[in-house]
Amino acid sequence: MAKVLTKKQQAFVDALINPDIKSYSDAYREAYDCGKMSPKAIRIEASRLHAHSGVTQALDRAKDKIERERARTKIAERQAVHRKLWGEVDDPNTPSSSRVAALRLLGLEAGMFSERMELAEKMPKSDAETMAEIEEILGDVLESE
Repeated sequence: MAKVLTKKQQAFVDALINPDIKSYSDAYREAYDCGKMSPKAIRIEASRLHAHSGVTQALDRAKDKIERERARTKIAERQAVHRKLWGEVDDPNTPSSSRVAALRLLGLEAGMFSERMELAEKMPKSDAETMAEIEEILGDVLESE
């Protein structure tokens, strides 16, 4: 069960997920009045607060939420690019070279072209090819002696 945080603890969590905040101490300064505290005291209190189970859980939830939003954004961007490319392909007024280029990009993104090349590179050699390669290497070695 998620622990309820105080307003200051939540402000600390919010500061920690802010990309402009570089340390626990900076986040602590954002959330708390540190006017009479030494830098060492701030570091200690920031570390303690970061280790607090409720803060840790809230921070994990906040980071997960950010990652889900990033993933949704990537998906939306990919879908937008696909729509634009298919629009180019389907538009009769688009020059044929642009239509072919759009289809090529769609095919590359789908892995249609690179997979064939990768498979050809990974195909094992036949026994005869392997033997010929070994004989060639041995012949080179024997000639150099």
